[in-house]
Amino acid sequence: MFRRPDKPLTPDEVYASSLESLGLGYPLWCPEPHISGEPQVADVGFLHEGKFIRLFNLDKASPEKAVTRHKPPYTDITSFPPNALQINPTPNLLSAGHYCSRGVRSSNVRGSVTVSVGPSESVALKADYTCHEAQGAALTLQSAASAEGMLPSTVLKEYLLQQVETWHAYATQVLCIDIKMEDVVVVIGWIKTTPDWAATAFGFDKHTGGSISLGANAAGAAGAEASSSKSSSVKTSSIQRHGPLYSPNSHAPRTLADDVRSNQCVFIKRLSVKKRFILPGRIVGGAGSHHLPGSQGGRGSYEEARVFSAGEDKAGNVEYGWTEHTDDGRSSSSLDIIQEYIFEVSDANTALVSDDEVECILCGEHVVDLASWLRKAAFEVTVSANGIGSLRMEDVICHQQEHKFAHPPITAADTAAWPEITRQAAGSLMNSQILLEPTEAKAHPVAYKHVVFGDTETMKINLPISVSLSTDGKLLAAATGDTITIWRLQDGLTVQRLERDGHTDSIEQIDFSPDGRHIVSGADDKLALVWDVKTGNIMHRLEGHKQDVKYATFSPDGTQIATRSNDSLQIWSASSGGLLYAVTDLEPWSGGKIDFSPDGSRLTAHSDASQKDKAVVVLDCRTGEHIATLRKPYISCMAFSSEGDRIVTGYEDGSACVWDAASGKALLELKEHTDDVNQVAFSPDGSEVATASDNGTVVTCDSHTGERRFTFRVESVRGWDKKRVLAVAYSPRNEFIACGAQDGCVRVWNRRTGAVIAAFQGHSAFVLRVMFMPDGWDILSYGVDNVVRLWSIRDALRLS
Repeated sequence: MFRRPDKPLTPDEVYASSLESLGLGYPLWCPEPHISGEPQVADVGFLHEGKFIRLFNLDKASPEKAVTRHKPPYTDITSFPPNALQINPTPNLLSAGHYCSRGVRSSNVRGSVTVSVGPSESVALKADYTCHEAQGAALTLQSAASAEGMLPSTVLKEYLLQQVETWHAYATQVLCIDIKMEDVVVVIGWIKTTPDWAATAFGFDKHTGGSISLGANAAGAAGAEASSSKSSSVKTSSIQRHGPLYSPNSHAPRTLADDVRSNQCVFIKRLSVKKRFILPGRIVGGAGSHHLPGSQGGRGSYEEARVFSAGEDKAGNVEYGWTEHTDDGRSSSSLDIIQEYIFEVSDANTALVSDDEVECILCGEHVVDLASWLRKAAFEVTVSANGIGSLRMEDVICHQQEHKFAHPPITAADTAAWPEITRQAAGSLMNSQILLEPTEAKAHPVAYKHVVFGDTETMKINLPISVSLSTDGKLLAAATGDTITIWRLQDGLTVQRLERDGHTDSIEQIDFSPDGRHIVSGADDKLALVWDVKTGNIMHRLEGHKQDVKYATFSPDGTQIATRSNDSLQIWSASSGGLLYAVTDLEPWSGGKIDFSPDGSRLTAHSDASQKDKAVVVLDCRTGEHIATLRKPYISCMAFSSEGDRIVTGYEDGSACVWDAASGKALLELKEHTDDVNQVAFSPDGSEVATASDNGTVVTCDSHTGERRFTFRVESVRGWDKKRVLAVAYSPRNEFIACGAQDGCVRVWNRRTGAVIAAFQGHSAFVLRVMFMPDGWDILSYGVDNVVRLWSIRDALRLS
């Protein structure tokens, strides 16, 4: 079905096939907007010579996305399925730098690629690239790139199947464009940057390498300097093209004009359908590794299928990763190969694949022979009653999880960055279930593997656990007993254990500094310690409390540390460890909780004069002076708004109140529950508040008017008589809201529509807290079982 090319490859073919392994989507050789417009999510179109050609856009609610180039325009757009078009932007997904395929190396880099660049900032980059394989590619970004996308849900796939023939007829019969039906794709995501990029493709006719300099002489598509790295008698075929603002000669960072748009699409993600035209000689439905076709039924027997590393073939000879071609001479993309695999191992008459699945199965690894690799991986194919075949998503997700978290390698670079890095006590995969929509009562369970940090046998169940997540979402820390364990979330490896010369009693609270370089801990030995995360050394010993330190936290700007015990609240300099001031006139409270406002100007402290008479005291962070006192019986929890101008408090009588943080004036009272309110939260934009209660509900209300928006009900899955909800959190980027409950489940809903997303089953007891990762797609949770669990909403949506 596939063969190596017998003619020179075109630059766009080399470029796309080489960079697809990055798992960022299909690389566009021509990122500039086509005359049909720049790619948009929900576009229907096709690829041609490295460009994406738009036909029309399915999102009728966004008229600015409409394609006006074609005459006549396509108007027969069937209404998009409800909830299928959930678009999520991701600012600065890629930083400025070099993105190379396997075998391509950059050297003599000019300019800084590690500086923080904003949407309108740029940095000059110049590099000499060397390619050591038969083909390769590199993308240079001088500005950060952002992304937007939606997940290829089952609803969206069914919609594509129902409409694709009509779309193809419009392209071929109305616009007279000669394309095949499988060429018609739906755009489910893109990555775009400003016009200061450079794209380089290396393609060689023989086994040789080459190099190219992206510098002063690189001007336009054919202006690259090329040379052979092995033999001067072999002509190389390297080529570069770049955006109009690319300037490798300037070594100093520069700022782009405000009117320069990020409209250059460097990667695109597609959803593609392909129908079977010729039945194969042998078909095995839902094949496993022992059921793959023999030598008479497809590309060859399983025994012959190998995944060759670059530079080796069956005989041990040098072998390079050429782009595979279909029988009609077209360069085959990863989607083509996976679709053919589906036909090979199943009786499906139609194959549905997306670049999202390619990302999941490749996991950023370079695969020389994807067809053989798929045979070896033996992904099961599921076939619907109407003959639609797709990779079994449970297997795809399991493969991705195992690649990331099951025995990840420790490299020299890892050891250089983290001298104490180890697999000991690393995060591990555990079997669990996800209950999927439409409603929790009717949800169907799906097997799922999630990551667990800590162990109930070794983490001293009788002692409390405190958890903190670094601001960038890269590190997780958990304290049990007198030890703090730190994990790297990208692979679950343990990078540090903080215990040397540390606390002599149980740690009550820990918190990362905003830059992730330090951790402060407060403990029952009346001490607060500031630790260096990299070295494990103690930087400061904050001594002065006469009672146990129940709470310790950094200010949002990292300059101050607040500690709280029943005897006082103390503010310290984070840099020197010196005491700035102490507040000793607060009424004691066994909880000892303190919170900085997001802008760092205010600090709140909970206190009580009696079990009934409780208050939240608002202080000025610079001086410790009292700003206001929010006094009301039975205060159980509180939270600042994102602007820091309002505070919401929850009460044991089932009510909540929104206050003005500057004056202490009550602005709004909410009476939505019949039992204790355990946790409250503002939405990221401050427009609504969520309250979680012992009566088994999470209620969201307008934070200004008090109008109820949604009531999310917890339906216990373990037969508990009381379905208490103990934790609630908003996603920082997406439209999700999550809660943790008494039955050990973490539940997620769409906060705009009220739709159930999933219920994650894993904890053996009460979930005490849920935390969204910065990207809004992953959730960390912990409970009284003293383990931290990582859940993926993206996986739940893929499985739904």
